[in-house]
Amino acid sequence: MNTKRLLELDALRGLAALAVVIFHYLYRYDEIYGHDTLNVEWSYLGKYGVHLFFMVSGFVIFWTLNRIERPLDFVISRFSRLYPAYWLAVILTFGVVYIFGLPGREVDIQTAVLNFLMFQEYLRISHVDGVYWTLTVELTFYFWVFVLYAFSQLRWVELIFTCLVLASVLNSLGYIEVHPAIYKLFLMKYIALFLSGICFFNIVNKSKSKLTLISLTIALLSSVFIFSLEVFLIIAIFHVVFYLSVTGRIKFMTHKSLVFLGGLSYSLYLLHQNIGYVIINLSYDMQFNPWVGIICATVISLLFATMSMKFVEKPALSYIRRRYNSSDKIQKLASKMTVLRGNS
Repeated sequence: MNTKRLLELDALRGLAALAVVIFHYLYRYDEIYGHDTLNVEWSYLGKYGVHLFFMVSGFVIFWTLNRIERPLDFVISRFSRLYPAYWLAVILTFGVVYIFGLPGREVDIQTAVLNFLMFQEYLRISHVDGVYWTLTVELTFYFWVFVLYAFSQLRWVELIFTCLVLASVLNSLGYIEVHPAIYKLFLMKYIALFLSGICFFNIVNKSKSKLTLISLTIALLSSVFIFSLEVFLIIAIFHVVFYLSVTGRIKFMTHKSLVFLGGLSYSLYLLHQNIGYVIINLSYDMQFNPWVGIICATVISLLFATMSMKFVEKPALSYIRRRYNSSDKIQKLASKMTVLRGNS
């Protein structure tokens, strides 16, 4: 696959992150603390940037699987990508909130330490920052993909995920009742978005089948029942933009500024919310115009994200993967796991 396509996906990821920032600094902040003299109703649309994130993840994970040979390669790939920047975000966010305070969003040190696991939601432990809920969704998606990959069953992924989407629709319509724990464990609220990303990968990678097109159609239409007609229309637009992007039909998506924004999107997503709220609160305390706080929060979050990407995210990713590839013991373990996969 042409790596330029990934640049366009980076741009999509960057725009999605920016949309979430706008949602939090305008609409969500207004819900929690209240903005003075600002009309922020329109900004609620930014929360759907998360849905676009999930679509991109579905695509990128299958792009990753086509570049690796062993199950442990996948584990190291995801660990090195997610955890270093996340750990920095937990430390920074906890520190800023601890020092300056943020009513209703403080946690104790024990909770902060447990957040390093990233799956604290399954432990019913509070998040250091509320945005971390999506990481639980991502990790769960990675887990199920890993299981299918480890047992050489990826060829069934479209069928399995489509069945989950249909079950989610039936649950939404009241024809069946899925236990909340099962609903969460199998990602039944968001699995259609990941499925769409997977289908787009197969379309672009010229490995699509009739099932691919059927699955993509079901994934899109399901949003009417799982969410609402409004969300369906938004997700339909995402599908069009996604397809045009990964097939190279939107040229400006490879502009340097968008690609750069995409590169820091993960760190920006992790760092922006609570730290931004603290900055906006401080701005209000100093009697500044609301937009001063919002702009300062955005600029500082972008600076923090850039430093995180440059000094933590990328160096840690390179270091972990380099050590993994150079360790004879780990390579032997990875090879043993490959043998087990071949025998499954």
